[in-house]
Amino acid sequence: MPDLIGSVVSLTGFRDRDLVNTKLVSMLADWLDPLAVSLYRCVGDPSDLRLLRQAGQRRGQAALRGDPPWVPLEALPAASDWPQHHRALLTGERVRGVDTRRCDDAGEPALLSVFPIVIGQKRFGVIEVLSERPLSDEHCELITGLLQVYRNHMDLLDYSEHDMLTGLLNRKTFEAQFAKGLGATACAPAGSACTQWLGVIDIDHFKRVNDDFGHLIGDEVLLLVARLLRSAFRHGDRLYRFGGEEFVVVLRADERAHAALAFERFRARMEAFTFPQVGPVTASVGFTQLRPLDIASGAFARADRAIYHAKQTGRNRVCCHETLVESGALSGAEKSGEIELF
Repeated sequence: MPDLIGSVVSLTGFRDRDLVNTKLVSMLADWLDPLAVSLYRCVGDPSDLRLLRQAGQRRGQAALRGDPPWVPLEALPAASDWPQHHRALLTGERVRGVDTRRCDDAGEPALLSVFPIVIGQKRFGVIEVLSERPLSDEHCELITGLLQVYRNHMDLLDYSEHDMLTGLLNRKTFEAQFAKGLGATACAPAGSACTQWLGVIDIDHFKRVNDDFGHLIGDEVLLLVARLLRSAFRHGDRLYRFGGEEFVVVLRADERAHAALAFERFRARMEAFTFPQVGPVTASVGFTQLRPLDIASGAFARADRAIYHAKQTGRNRVCCHETLVESGALSGAEKSGEIELF
C-alpha cells in the first residue's frame, strides 16, 4: 500500500477543488486496485438531487476530471434512479450491492460499494467503488478515514472561499478562479456552448434601506437577494458577493440573447419579490462577454460601465456592454475611470 501519511499530506496541500477531487480518486485507486472508482457531487434541488461526476479512474488509467460543471441539470442522472447511491445519501451509511450495468474482467456483474460524503448538514456526494471482490474491513476503514480528512479539508476551503453573510463565493475566490475559467473555455471542443458572460448586479437605492430600516434589515435583504440568485441561475453558474450590495455572476450561454434572458429572469424575480418590512426592492444589471485574453479587472470594468448606464437611464434594467457599444450609447474605449496611464 502506498505511503498513507504522504498521500494525505499531498491531498490537503491542494487549494484547487478539481485537483483535490482527482487526487482523492487516484489515492483510492492506488490503495484498492478496484475496477473503477468515482466521486459524484450532489447538485440541484434537495427534493430532486442529481449526481455530477467530479472525477473518476478506471484500472490501468490515470484519474480524470468528470462532467464539466455546466452540464444541464436535466442531463445528469437523478440520485433516486440509482438505488444504492440514493440509499447511502439518505442513511449516511455505506451501501453494498451489485451493479448489473457494469461487469468485471470475467464478465460478471461488478460489486458496488457506495460511501456517502456529508459536509456539515449537507449531502455533498458519494464515492463509488466497483470491484471484483468485496472490500475488506481494513479497506472500508481506510476509505472512511480518508473521507473524514476530505470533508475537513473541503470545510476549510468553503470557509475561505465564501462570503460569511450570504454564503456566496467571495471576491478573492472570483479573482483566483477567473483565469482558470477562461482556460477551460479555450480548451472546450469547437462548437460547444461555452461562451462565458460576466454580470454585475447592484441593488438599487440600498443605502436608503440601511438608513430607513437599519443594518440588520439591510443584511436580511442581502440574504434574500442571495437566495433569489441561487433560484434564478443554474447549478454551474458561479455566484459571488463582492461586498456591500454588489454581486457578480459568471455564466455560460451560446448567444448574447440567452445570457440577457438569464439576467433578465433574475431581475424580474427580484422586482416581483416583496421583502419583509421593506417591500419592493429592485436591482440593476450590467453584463459583458468574456474574451480569451481578458483579465478580471478589464472584464469587470466593462460590466461596470454597462451597469452605470443602467443606473443613469432609470435603474431596474439589464444592459449589455457590447450592445451599448454597438448602438453608440457607450464608446468602445476601455476606460475604467481608475487610472490614466498617459
